[in-house]
Amino acid sequence: MAKRVTLPDFGIYFRTNSRSPIDFVCRETPNLLHDMVFLRSYLHDAAFEDRDVRLRGTVLRIGLKRDRWELYKSNGELERMATRLTIRPVLSLKWHSKPKVGSKFFIRDVYLGESFWDHSDKAEIVLSGFGKKPSQIRIVVRDPFSIRLLDVSRKK
Repeated sequence: MAKRVTLPDFGIYFRTNSRSPIDFVCRETPNLLHDMVFLRSYLHDAAFEDRDVRLRGTVLRIGLKRDRWELYKSNGELERMATRLTIRPVLSLKWHSKPKVGSKFFIRDVYLGESFWDHSDKAEIVLSGFGKKPSQIRIVVRDPFSIRLLDVSRKK
């Protein structure tokens, strides 16, 4: 009989009681794949408008509001926080089914696109929205790349 393998509860690394802002940086492979799961959890239901997307040179910055899912289990309610997603070095950025003017883009998922697996010096990061044909932002980056999610500190 095969021995059943029980994986640890990775939620203990995600959930917190701390209200401190987060500064999350994805590591390079092989840890990148695990970090993308955490990034997906931090960004789920985050929202921004197209004017919040700024590509300057090879640095992409997206200002957004995210639900703090990492606090949900401790207090049973969601709070929103201003956050900045920074990705570099970006080679190109393309919208698929861009949201209508003035409407918000809600992130359902973030994942590595097919080109990540092609063993080239380029990769693709995809932010995907909701719906049958969701809006997407497909971000082509040079590998190695960096992804950082930084909560904007609250003024005291």
